[in-house]
Amino acid sequence: MADSKHVEIDPVMEKPFQRAKRLERMDWFKKSAYPPMEIEPVPLERNRLSGEGLTPELRALRKQWVNDQVLHHDARQVPELQPCNIFRKLYKKPADLIFYKLVKAIFGTETASAVRTTVPKLLMLFGASYFVWYHLKYHRMDWTRNGGVYIYQAKPTLLCAEAQNVPDKDKTDFFDQGFKSRKVLLYGHTSSSARPCH
Repeated sequence: MADSKHVEIDPVMEKPFQRAKRLERMDWFKKSAYPPMEIEPVPLERNRLSGEGLTPELRALRKQWVNDQVLHHDARQVPELQPCNIFRKLYKKPADLIFYKLVKAIFGTETASAVRTTVPKLLMLFGASYFVWYHLKYHRMDWTRNGGVYIYQAKPTLLCAEAQNVPDKDKTDFFDQGFKSRKVLLYGHTSSSARPCH
């Protein structure tokens, strides 16, 4: 008869410091069975300066390795490596044609990249600011419409004698939305069909 109590036992019996050492080794080896290969000769400056210093063979090997790090060509720009959807292509095309290619031919790559990054953003900021300003100026809510932007300002603070000299207001003075200061429809009916309803 099988025992109803099941005790789980760690298959690898190791102490906490052994487990930490094993995980550290696994992290250093990048889950490989072999340690990483160092291709840089004498990578640490302390090792290069300690003792008698570098031997001529190590110095020549180090010099060759440092010279090999210099690229013999400029960084290549391959558009296929940075794919864009159709919307981003349409968004980027004018700026690439106008700012990048034109400025690159005159001032160089670094200036063209800076102009390509800065100028379109400034133009978009200007366009958005102009759109908001136009909407606030010409689409305010007044007595002729029900929608739009309602702009108001805080009332001035009145103290002592100033508060006593406030003129009385009629009940139609509140929230007239510019109706009393209108320049049109001052006389007569507001519509040719304004007749009493039966």
